Amino acid sequence: MVSNEADRQALDQIQATLAEVLRRIDLITADVAGLDQRFHETLARLTHFRDDLTGADDETHRAVAEEIETFVGQKILRLAYMRARATEGGLTGRQTAQLVSKLCEAYLVPSEIDLTRVRRLLRARKDDGCWKAAGEAALQAKRILRSARERGIEFSWDYECDEGFPLDESTQRAWSNCDPASDVSFVVVPGYTVDGVRYLLQQVFTESAAAAGRD
Repeated sequence: MVSNEADRQALDQIQATLAEVLRRIDLITADVAGLDQRFHETLARLTHFRDDLTGADDETHRAVAEEIETFVGQKILRLAYMRARATEGGLTGRQTAQLVSKLCEAYLVPSEIDLTRVRRLLRARKDDGCWKAAGEAALQAKRILRSARERGIEFSWDYECDEGFPLDESTQRAWSNCDPASDVSFVVVPGYTVDGVRYLLQQVFTESAAAAGRD
C-alpha cells in the first residue's frame, strides 16, 4: 500500500513537472514569435524607402526562410509530439514525419491556413492544450507568410518529389536522422522558392528510415 501511494505521488510529481516544462516552452516560443515580428517590422521600415538596397528583398526572404525552419522545428514538431503523447503506443518515426508533412500542408499554403484540418489531424479537443497550441501556431504562421507577401514577389511551396529516386542535394536535404544516401520516400517539409530562387530546401524522408523496422 505504501509503495502504491509512493508511486502515485511520484507520478503526480512527474506530471506536474511536465506541465511546468510545457508552460515555460510556451512562454519562450511566444517571446521568440514577438521578437520575430518586431524584427520584420523594423526591417520593413528600414528598407521601404531605400531603392539603393538592391539585396533587401533577398535578405528578407532569407530571414523568412529561417523563420519557416524555426516554425517547423518549434511549433509543428511540438504539435506532432503532443499528438504522439496522446496516442496509445506513441507514433513511429515514419508516422511522426507523415504527421509533420500533413501539418505543413495545412499551415504552409499559398492561401488560407486550414486550422480545421490541423485540429482534426491532431485529434484536438476544445478543452485540451493541443487545440490552443494549434491556434497559436496558426497566428505565427500568418505573420511569417505576411512578411513574405509584403515584399510583393511571388513565392511558392515545393511539395513535389520523385519518390524512389536518390536525394537531390540541390533541392533537398534529409529529414531528421534519415540517411541522405538513401532514396526519397516523401516530402516532410516543403521547399520555399521566390521568383525562381530557392531559399529553403525540401526536407525529405528516405527509404532507409522507412525500411528500418518500418520505422
